[in-house]
Order: sequence, then structure tokens, then C-alpha cells
Amino acid sequence: MHRNPPSPLVRRLLPLLLFASHTGLHIMLGLAGWIEPFELFNLMLLTVGAVLCLLVLTERADYFMGMAAMFLIAAHALIGHHLAPDALTSGAILVVNLLTVYAGYHIFEALPLRYGLAFAVSYALLFELFIRRMSHAEPLFMLALMGLAATGRRFRMLACFWALVLAFTVCQPYAWETALLFLLILPAVFSARASVRNPVARAGLLAGLAFLSALMLPVLVLILAQTPQSIAAVLEAPDARDALLLTVGTATLATLILAVFGIPLAYALSRLSFQGKTLVLTLMDVPIVIPQSVAGIALLMVFGRTQPLGSALLNQFGLTLDGALPGIVLAQVFVALPFMIKPALAAFDAVPPSLELAARHLGANAWGAFGRLTLPLAARGLFLALVLAWARAAGEFGAVYFMTASPAVAPIAVFNRFERVGLTETAPLVAVILLFSLVLFFVLQCVARVIPTLHAPEGDLP
Repeated sequence: MHRNPPSPLVRRLLPLLLFASHTGLHIMLGLAGWIEPFELFNLMLLTVGAVLCLLVLTERADYFMGMAAMFLIAAHALIGHHLAPDALTSGAILVVNLLTVYAGYHIFEALPLRYGLAFAVSYALLFELFIRRMSHAEPLFMLALMGLAATGRRFRMLACFWALVLAFTVCQPYAWETALLFLLILPAVFSARASVRNPVARAGLLAGLAFLSALMLPVLVLILAQTPQSIAAVLEAPDARDALLLTVGTATLATLILAVFGIPLAYALSRLSFQGKTLVLTLMDVPIVIPQSVAGIALLMVFGRTQPLGSALLNQFGLTLDGALPGIVLAQVFVALPFMIKPALAAFDAVPPSLELAARHLGANAWGAFGRLTLPLAARGLFLALVLAWARAAGEFGAVYFMTASPAVAPIAVFNRFERVGLTETAPLVAVILLFSLVLFFVLQCVARVIPTLHAPEGDLP
């Protein structure tokens, strides 16, 4: 942003007026006892102001930069130096402020006005935060000003700078957690692109990611509060290790059962119309609607060993559900059913029936059209359905607790440990479960992104 120079008369009067004001206030405030007029530092500032005034008048220094430096030196000599805790801090603040003014001047000079305004507002906010709101924060103020000078030329860098400032000031005691969340949000927002400019979508992304980060904050706090020693101690504990392995095994078995019966059911619901279809779709939502404890009691009243059906299974086949591993799998299948069927149904609905009809016209039978066309096209949606079902099965507590409290899966092991030793001793086990879940689902999401490319034409591969 280029500015028109003032008239020759103004160019001469303003530097003289500014230096005269500095000199006059130096004398008046010295007589009033506000400053020490003969202190070496104050005399040096007055001398530097005189030199800058001469350089500006003789046009040996940039006019706007020279005037800004004169004003800053005068303000510091008359106000800032008096408020600083000691002379060394006062001098450091002045030097850093001069560097900041220099950086801000070049931002105003070379970039659009919005960059300069963002720089100026940031300076004012830093002053308010570190000088007015916080006590003895002058070193932090100087450090923040150097960061502002280094990042003010790019909005993305300036946003990251403010993320760190807010994380380590306003968001204490969760500084590292909030800093990490901020630095995950900002790259996503600044890198978001659309075919046409869409500020509504960008604002929605920012608000949604901020909301998601607020929900994820407890997870990060829990994980980062642990040490490698506490994590290792959990992994070495037999009960915790057995609970994790049991959870993985039973959830996987429950997901396989759901895949065998749920995928054909979802395909049938997608392609067929029949009486009572709405009722069937409604019944599949029952595990979502009812509380976990109600689901466990309902299963126990039917499949418990003292109930007619449970007793028949025990007597005829030797199969015990309650208090045994099959009971865990049964409870997990029950609660995970809608999380398997609903996404699978949506995946099949996304494949047009006309494609199957075209395959049938070209000679394929119904099984061939399903296996070679529909199933591959719906593969990604089906995979995500399996992931959701596995996650729901692995995380179930209430229904599993009523059916089989021992041996304990991971959610029940967490509850038992909390009841036995309290929050502090339970947190490492929870952190291990969260870390395992995050790593697993990150890998699964990466796999899900690859699945469509396995069936895409060569020219459509990314």
C-alpha cells in the first residue's frame, strides 16, 4: 500500500513539532518528578529523537518510518520507561518495539491494507494481554512481538502465531493440548478449496472443527498426561492385556457375524419392496434407542441360563450365553446391528439398480451382477459399515456387563479398575485404549480411502 507524501510544509513542521513536544514534556515531567530528566537513558532517548528529526528533515531517512520511530521513542521515554520494572527491561522493550515498528511499516508499505490492519490489531491485543492483563509479563511481551514481526506477512502464519499465544496464555493448564488442536484446525481451514469461492463452507468448516476440537480436548488431555512408564505398566499388567485382547477378539467375531447376515439383509432392503419394510427398518433402530442397561436386561431375560430359551440352549447344545464369551459376542452383535445395517443400506442405495439391469442384459446372472458389479461399487461403504460396527461392539459396556461381567472386556476392565483404585490409577489404562483406538481407526480410514481406487479405471486413479 503506497502512501502519498505530505506537502513540503507538513514534512518540515511535523518532525519539529514532535521533537519539540518530546523535549517540552521531558522538562515538564522531570519537574513533576514523573521521570528522571538527567538519567542517562532518558538523555540518550532525547538525543536519538533529535538525530532522527534531523535525518527526516534532511530527507536522509524515510519520512513515515522516521516519524514512527520518533513517536515510539518519545512515548517510551515519557511513559514506557517509567512503567518498566528495570532499566534493562526498558531498553529491551524499546529495541523490540522498534523492530516491530520496522516490520509493521514494511507490511503497510508492501502488502494490502488488511495485512497492516491485522498487524496493528495484533500488536494492540498483545499489549492488552501481556502488559495490562498480566503482571510481570514484559519478557513474554517482547517474545510475542518478535513472533508477530516474523509472522505478520502471511495470514496463515499469523493465525498459527495467535494459536500458540492463546494456547499458552488463555488456555492454561491445557496449553499443549489446545496448541495441538489449533495447529490441526488451521492447516485444514487455510488449505480448504472448492470449485468456486465458498465462504459459507469455509466458515462451516472452521466452526465444525472448533466444535470437534472442544469435544476431543478431554481425549488429548488424558493421553498427554500419561508417561511412557505408566503406559508400559498397563501393557505389562495381565488383566489389562487380557481385557484388550478379549475386546479385539469378541468385537471382530461380532462384526464377522454381522457381515455374514447384515450385508445380505441390507442388499435385500435396498432392492426389494415388501409389506412391513418400514417396520423392519424401525426395529433395526431399537438398539440405538434403548439404554445399554435395558438392552442387557432384555438379553438376559431371554438368553439367561435360568430362562426357557437359555436353559434349552444349555441342555441341548451345552451352550451358555450369560457369564461366558458367547454372551459377550451376543451383546456386541445386538448393539452394533444398526451401525452395520444402516451404512450398508446406504452403500447399496448409492449403486443404481440400472447398472445391475444393464449387466443382466449383457448376460450376467443375478449372482454375477451382485458379486462383480454391486459389491465392488459398494465396497467402501460396506467397509465403513464394518468399521462402525466393530467400534460399537468394542465400546459396549452396559449390555455386556449384564450378560458377562467376567471375563472383562476393556470397558468393563476400566470400570472395575476405577471402582477399585480410583481415577488416577485408571487413567493409564484408558489412555492405552484410546491410543489403540486412534491408531486402529487411522489405519482403517487410510484403507477406506484406497478401496475405491481398486475398482476405478486407470485414468481415474488419483
